[in-house]
Amino acid sequence: MDLTNMDCGSYRNTSERRLSTDSQQSNQTSKMTFPLRSLDSGFYTASSDTSDCSLMSVRERERSLALALHDVHKLHSELERLNKSEQWYKQELRQQKLERLTDLERIYTRESNYLQENHKLQQECVGLYDKCHALETELENDHLKDSRKVVKFESNNDADSEGKLHNFEIDQQRIVIKDQEHLINVLRKQKQGLLEDLRLLSEDKDAKVLELQRLLAGMEADNSNIASKCKIYAEAQEQLQFNLQQQSNELLEFKERNTNLQRKLEDLKYQLKMQKDFVKHKEQKMEELQKNFRMNMTHELDVNEIHTLSISWHEQIKAKTSEIIELKSKVNELEEEINALTDQQIKNEEQQRTIEQISHSLEVCQCELNSLKDTEAIKDQQLQDMQSNAERLKAEKEETHEKLSRAQNEVAKLNEELRCTRDKYDIVGKLCERTRFELQLLELEQNKLKFRSAQDQEEISVLRDKLKLYVEQTLQLSEKIITLEQQLEIVLKENSFLKERHKDIRKECNEETQNKHRIENLHYLSDANETLQNCVERNEILPLEVLQPSQNLHKVLRRNSEESYKVNFEKLVNENENLRRKVFEITIKTKEFELKEEIKEKLLKCKYFEESLIKHRGGINNLRIQLLNSDSKIYKIQRAVKEMSTSFDLNILEIERTQLKRALQIEIKLKTEFEEQLTSERNSIEELQESLKMLNDHRSQKQSKAVQTDTMIVNESNEINENNEVNELREKVLKLEFKIGTLVEGDGQNREGRIQVLNKLMNLQDAKMSNIQQNQKDWEEVLASLQTAQIIEEQTKHELELKSMELEHLNEVFAQQNEELRKLEDFAAALEYKRQQENKILKETFQQEISVMQQQINDCQREAAKQKEFNAALTEFNERLRTNLSEDYAIKLNDYKNEIFTLKVQISKTIEEKQELSERFKEMELELKQLKDAKRGALIMPEMEYDYESLDNAREMAINKSGVSDDHLRILTKVLESEYERKMQRYDHHIHSLLSNVKSLKHSLKIQEQEAVFLKFEQSRTAEELCEMQKNQRTLDEMRLKYEQSQQTIKELKVALEWERKKFESSDIGKSVLLEEPVHEVANLIDDYKKLIQQSAASSKRPKTSMVLDLIARSNQYVPSLHKLEANFEELRHDLKQLLSLHNNQRFISNVTAVNVDSLNVPPSLMDELKAVSNEL
Repeated sequence: MDLTNMDCGSYRNTSERRLSTDSQQSNQTSKMTFPLRSLDSGFYTASSDTSDCSLMSVRERERSLALALHDVHKLHSELERLNKSEQWYKQELRQQKLERLTDLERIYTRESNYLQENHKLQQECVGLYDKCHALETELENDHLKDSRKVVKFESNNDADSEGKLHNFEIDQQRIVIKDQEHLINVLRKQKQGLLEDLRLLSEDKDAKVLELQRLLAGMEADNSNIASKCKIYAEAQEQLQFNLQQQSNELLEFKERNTNLQRKLEDLKYQLKMQKDFVKHKEQKMEELQKNFRMNMTHELDVNEIHTLSISWHEQIKAKTSEIIELKSKVNELEEEINALTDQQIKNEEQQRTIEQISHSLEVCQCELNSLKDTEAIKDQQLQDMQSNAERLKAEKEETHEKLSRAQNEVAKLNEELRCTRDKYDIVGKLCERTRFELQLLELEQNKLKFRSAQDQEEISVLRDKLKLYVEQTLQLSEKIITLEQQLEIVLKENSFLKERHKDIRKECNEETQNKHRIENLHYLSDANETLQNCVERNEILPLEVLQPSQNLHKVLRRNSEESYKVNFEKLVNENENLRRKVFEITIKTKEFELKEEIKEKLLKCKYFEESLIKHRGGINNLRIQLLNSDSKIYKIQRAVKEMSTSFDLNILEIERTQLKRALQIEIKLKTEFEEQLTSERNSIEELQESLKMLNDHRSQKQSKAVQTDTMIVNESNEINENNEVNELREKVLKLEFKIGTLVEGDGQNREGRIQVLNKLMNLQDAKMSNIQQNQKDWEEVLASLQTAQIIEEQTKHELELKSMELEHLNEVFAQQNEELRKLEDFAAALEYKRQQENKILKETFQQEISVMQQQINDCQREAAKQKEFNAALTEFNERLRTNLSEDYAIKLNDYKNEIFTLKVQISKTIEEKQELSERFKEMELELKQLKDAKRGALIMPEMEYDYESLDNAREMAINKSGVSDDHLRILTKVLESEYERKMQRYDHHIHSLLSNVKSLKHSLKIQEQEAVFLKFEQSRTAEELCEMQKNQRTLDEMRLKYEQSQQTIKELKVALEWERKKFESSDIGKSVLLEEPVHEVANLIDDYKKLIQQSAASSKRPKTSMVLDLIARSNQYVPSLHKLEANFEELRHDLKQLLSLHNNQRFISNVTAVNVDSLNVPPSLMDELKAVSNEL
């Protein structure tokens, strides 16, 4: 086992080194392009035995498929984006081409005009030469006819010829002078008109600018004042908002107080009701007592009984008086609460006054804010109008200055612009050539990408099929694993059950009696042997019946000590040992078989992962080749970009390069994951080997347990029989066990040797695989180099084909451009008409926007005026409500105070009446005492301080008994009853007054609640008005921003118009419109024509500029301009004089005529020569 561990460790080290060398060439982000393959790592490395892994694997597969589809959609979107960018680039190229064609059209129109003028001049020169030739012929004829009269007519002929020549020259000069004078007059008139217009415009603009400056200064001062006022009002508004918050808090507190007062009033009402009920109850009781007293007085005649009744009546009266005192105290408490309520009402009045003051101040501030907003809006409009006028005037002034500066510096600018345009046309020609070549390269690359995308889709379909097969295999394996686990559980349960049964049987063997016979034991033993043999033949598990004879062996040992029993016992022991060995060997074989199958599966997985690694390595090499190709393309394009200063294609190729790098990183990451899976599988193989070791150890342990059981049996037999035969049997058993141990050890060594051999074979296979992979890498590198060479050859061939195609296309373009130039004249006119219409439309739209803005501003002003009117009406309504509320509240307070005053007067009157009654009670008590002293000297009455009713009753009793002064007592009782009724009426009146006061308080509280609700409503309304004002302010701010934005757009449009004017003036048409070139500037125009032809040749792939310049030089030599004709008149005169002086010499004349005939030949036009050159090319 140590050797196997060493081999595995060395194998791990070699594999890790190999993996490290492969993984150093890539990064870890590899799950973006190939997410499907990365999911294979989780199926075989996981060691779970449940079906959850399969579910998770299915979910991961679905996620991987979704990611793959997402990547495919991304690729499609990127391809669409590239196609759109190509279309846009092509459109731009077409537009540039159209612009260049328009420029060429203009150039050729001017060229045609100049060629016509040159042709006219040539015709005039030819006419002059014809006249000269005619004169020469006439002179020759005259000389031949009148040879004799030469001397006579020399003077006349000379005079005539000189006169004719002089007249001819004078006519020509007059014609030229007339033309020049006409042009000069026209130019002078135009110049004078322009100067007058400029002077008037400058004067008007200066006056307007001064006025605008003054207005701006005033508006700036107003703005500063308004800004300061706005700050002040903003601060005041913040303070008012803070005060409103405080008032809202105070109102909340006031509400809470009102609620508390209502609760108190309800409590007081309840107490008053209770008191009323209590008083009624007491009155009833008093009546009942009076009735009872009278009845008792009628029935009872003894003085003692009367005395007891009087004492009881006296006590009852005391209790009633105490209750009356308590009621008075409660009345006093109610009065105190009423006073507190009055104080709170006074406070509420003060708070209402403060609220009215604050609301008034708020209205004033709102009015001021509205007025300020209106003034600000008006001033903003004025400022905006003034600014627009100032800007317009400034723009017009700048335009006039620019026109003057242009008129002064046109010549220098033209020269500089012509030089710049030459350089630009050269650069643009080069850029066009390069861009065409790059576009063709991009088209090729797009075709390649399309082909690659098709290949990727095919690979994705193949991978999906593989995944489906892989999922099916994993499901089958999981089902097999589950069935095997169930079988193992069943076997373990049976083993545990057998062990328990064996223990129980041992216990029963000790308890059983020794009453059975040898025959039964032999019968049992024979049956057991038969069953054991059957089990061995069937390779089944030992049943319970087999174990029973082994248990009964102890009984046989105890009973019998004969030799036959010993023989049978030895046979049974040997048979049991053989059966155990066979069963143990069968179990070990089954486990070994399972382990071998697992090892085979792991090896197959390793091979599959190695094959997938090889495939991924091939993909990595392909990606590297693509990266090299992209790097070469990028290097080429970088060179081109340095010259043309464009980075569009370079960005695209850099994106492709990054994509390829990402794909390579993904492949490398997949490779690392597969290698990790391989290592995990190898670890699982090692774990299986360790499990084999554990099985061997378990086998040895079982053997030791079997030895221990046998020793126990032998000990028991020694205890029973203590015979020497048992010792012999023990020695035999030990020998047999020793033999079995040796055999087991031999088997274990053989197995270990086999395992080592298998490990060595695995290592050899790994080495072979590594060698094969290295050879594959070498072959792949060779193939990559060959492919790169083929690609380079194909690229060179393709470049040559492209160059030939470009040459053919250039020839076609050069042939087509001459035809297209004729059509471009109408197109240029249409474009100019469109530009004029666009300018008109822009002006109309600008005027419409200004009118819309003015309408919006007027609407805002109207809305502000309506809001002012509405606010004024609201303020008037609020004032009216407040005045009415204050008057009603004052009236109610006065009524309430009067009621309180009346209540206080009534309370004072009741107190005085109470005092009077107490005095009367005292007097009546004295009278009763006197009567008692007179009638009954022995009878002692109790002190009667407050109970006058008990005294009356006692008097009645005494009078009835004695029969003396009946009338007097009747009168006293009537008086007392009348006074008691009057007092009770007063109490009732007092209670009714309290109830009325409570009602009035309720009514006042309701009114206050209504007022509080109204105040809340007003407060909410004021808050809403503030919100509306804020919204209006926001709308005004938005309108200001819109107006500022419109002003900015106007400025931008003005700048754009100025730029277009400059562009138009700098163009050829504008120059031709602005400046009517005189005749003597034909030479400058021919120079311009030269430069423009150079530029057009660079842009339209026409012939070289050197050839065109030679043609133009020849045209300048043979076709003189008007400026040169003025200088050539004197040369013609000189030539004519020479001809006349030398007319006698015929040879000389013939030579001169030959020269003149050559000079009179009309040279070919430029267009004819250009066509001839194009045909030659």
